[in-house]
Amino acid sequence: MRVNLMLDVEQRSASPVSLVMVIRTLVGTLILVALLLVTALFTSYRALQKNVSYADAAWKQTQPKYLAALQLRSNLTYKITTLNEIQGWRKTRVAWGKELENIEAVVPSMVQLTELRVAQELLLTSNNIPARVFELRLVGRTGAIRSEENVSELQSVLAGQPPFDTLIETASIPPGSFRQDPVNKADRVFEIVCKCRPKLFQ
Repeated sequence: MRVNLMLDVEQRSASPVSLVMVIRTLVGTLILVALLLVTALFTSYRALQKNVSYADAAWKQTQPKYLAALQLRSNLTYKITTLNEIQGWRKTRVAWGKELENIEAVVPSMVQLTELRVAQELLLTSNNIPARVFELRLVGRTGAIRSEENVSELQSVLAGQPPFDTLIETASIPPGSFRQDPVNKADRVFEIVCKCRPKLFQ
């Protein structure tokens, strides 16, 4: 015969570690980890705030210099562009004073030039390079005797002989421009149109 001297509620576990102790320990550990995590996050947040403040202060000091540097860069780009344009126009110009002296030197003695006009146009070459093309228009008169030979001689010199071979590409007499002088019937008037070689902007 067996008699229980303890009620069921009074019975204890034989293990030295109770369930209540495990739960309490686990809860305490979780609370400690949470506190450490919150502390670490707060510390990181404060450090980030300080870094942002330092960066903002540094930017406020640097911003005027940065804006000034951008302005200098813009001014430099504009000046370089302007300088390149000026150099391009300089390279494409023709020293007409010298060319007029050359023309004067080759005009036959029986030919008198009465008018000289220069026109120019801007165009793109086949390689899409901008260029200036000049057109030189000479108007003059010559005696009726040997008039065709005199004008033809001047035309051939302008069309490709030095010193005009590097300047003039073609020299032509427009149809109807070689005719009797309306003022002096004994003379002939003429016109020679010289198309110059393109001067490239590069």
